[in-house]
Amino acid sequence: MIRAGLTSLRRLIYAASLLVLLICGAEVGVRTYEAATGNSVCRATDGICSDPSKLTVPSWSFHQELRPSSSATVECRDSHSEILIETNSLGLRGAEPADPKPFDVCRIVVLGDETIFAPETPDSEHFCTLLKNQLQQHTTAKIEMINAGVPGHCPLTEFVLFKRLLKGLHPDLVLMHFDWSDVADDKQIRRFARCDASGTPQTCPHSKLLSSKKPTPCHEVWRQQFRLLDWVMNNLSAEWKYQIARQKAVSREVDTNPYAWLREEHPEENLTFRHSVRPIAEMAKLCQSLHCPFVVFTSPKPWQVSPKCSRGEGVRLAAGVAREAYFSNRAPFEVLAAFANRFNIQLIDGSTVLIPGREGESNFLKYAPRWSPQGHQKMADLVANHLMEKVPGAWNSRYFQKHDEPLSRTNPRESEIQWTSGQTPNSDRAVPPPQ
Repeated sequence: MIRAGLTSLRRLIYAASLLVLLICGAEVGVRTYEAATGNSVCRATDGICSDPSKLTVPSWSFHQELRPSSSATVECRDSHSEILIETNSLGLRGAEPADPKPFDVCRIVVLGDETIFAPETPDSEHFCTLLKNQLQQHTTAKIEMINAGVPGHCPLTEFVLFKRLLKGLHPDLVLMHFDWSDVADDKQIRRFARCDASGTPQTCPHSKLLSSKKPTPCHEVWRQQFRLLDWVMNNLSAEWKYQIARQKAVSREVDTNPYAWLREEHPEENLTFRHSVRPIAEMAKLCQSLHCPFVVFTSPKPWQVSPKCSRGEGVRLAAGVAREAYFSNRAPFEVLAAFANRFNIQLIDGSTVLIPGREGESNFLKYAPRWSPQGHQKMADLVANHLMEKVPGAWNSRYFQKHDEPLSRTNPRESEIQWTSGQTPNSDRAVPPPQ
């Protein structure tokens, strides 16, 4: 009896020892792989790492920002190529802007989120480059484009970014892209904004920075020390988040699905939407005080084009949208136009060129919810035509032959607002100010 018990105990010890050796071997293997390749075995599931370039970092002022003076290579699955992304000292994609600005330079700042950042698109095919080339054909001045697109940004953080950093670049024109994901982004970060007495945002620190002084939880310490444990917990949490995302993607509740509100017939009554567009009016006032023209342009998301647009594996689910989702409602575009009309802001509606026809799906990438090179070209054509027809500047010398002074010295309320769609906004659907 005793001998049998000792035999069983010996076998148990051998099995436990073997298991420990296997775990240690796996830990060594994981660490060796990470050291040799420079890549983590854990998939990035945090929202701040959703940018494929992985250049996005938390910011004390703008919630998120791009790592300055850095570079990264992004794999574009649609073109089967690698895109080189480089940032300047300001933490913006593109070359270093001259400071002070040369007298013969016409500087245009383009504000936006990941749609404008466009990590899967090379510089030569990017909206900013294409717009610059078109405008350059109509002037002897040097057109300079500042790509201020930052993943995860919305009008709130774009306003703070311009006021605290980009205003000093003395732009001659400011373009702001309103993305329909901005509504959900604003809802997530607005509670962290620091505003003055009038409610104007001053800073918007990231939540990770605000909680950095808290002690690190015990399980996080163990994950940092043991890479195998980190890998196991990461995969378990990824599967759990995947199941939660599937449930949210098919939900029709606005608080759960970030795009469910696009189905509403009266989105102007949605308080979250009203909050998200309010900084646009603040931006217009700031540009007016700087005698700088300000234009807003918008474009549809792929799921506003067709149920098959940008339906690569995992793309829609990562954005919180069901695989077959299609939001054909025009009310959001009409309400945004009415809001712009109310504050005398020029608006360019990109849905007029990205949705119509059978080629709507080709205007977007399959494996990313962003414009394809064709979409970049169409948006550049649309914005360039609008600027040359409606907005005075170095690209529109005919304006200065008919007027004594440029528009930057006149009251923008004196000019009639027109949209490229040719539609007259319904003033009855203007967005009331949020309470």
